[in-house]
Amino acid sequence: MFNIPSMQQVVAWFGWGDGIGALAGVSAVLTILVIVVPVAVGILLSGLKRLEIIMIAGLNHSLVRFFMHYVTFPGIVIHELSHLIFAVITGAEVRDVCFFEDDDGRLGHVTTHSRGPWFIVAVQYTLIAIAPVIVGLTLGFLLLQYIFAEQHSLGMNIGLWYLIICLINHSTMSKSDIEGYFRGVWIFVVPLFTLFWILGLFA
Repeated sequence: MFNIPSMQQVVAWFGWGDGIGALAGVSAVLTILVIVVPVAVGILLSGLKRLEIIMIAGLNHSLVRFFMHYVTFPGIVIHELSHLIFAVITGAEVRDVCFFEDDDGRLGHVTTHSRGPWFIVAVQYTLIAIAPVIVGLTLGFLLLQYIFAEQHSLGMNIGLWYLIICLINHSTMSKSDIEGYFRGVWIFVVPLFTLFWILGLFA
């Protein structure tokens, strides 16, 4: 079972002491990590996906489209549903949803229009962009927990690992997702820093 460390433990790991300056430094580092790590994971998975496409194309170019569009189709659905759900939750306008396309390398899309006060728009940009990474990794983690929690039949194990592969293939960030993320993520810098600071003070 994975346990989240307390802020006191995290501060101790850095070994910078327990003064106000050390707490500020740790809070700043954690803020940067929370902002950078999710998008870094999305970019890494995108790179692995491109490598996978290159490898499949080396065997048979026509297999690429078949594999990405059909074999891993559940991953496409989850990817686009993630964008859609976070758009609805944050109050953005959803204009178009497509789970299957073959236009300019895209497999699907969700077209949204941000609306509301500037700070809500920033939140919309950030969360809609990072949604596939958050949802994909969360579902993947839960599936792994379920797989290792008890024994399953061979067919069940194959199905569960198949879903994980689909999630890994599509828990990615496109160029437009990355642009949208960094267009709005700055809105979270002060709240995150303040949260870590308060947790450290009262640890």
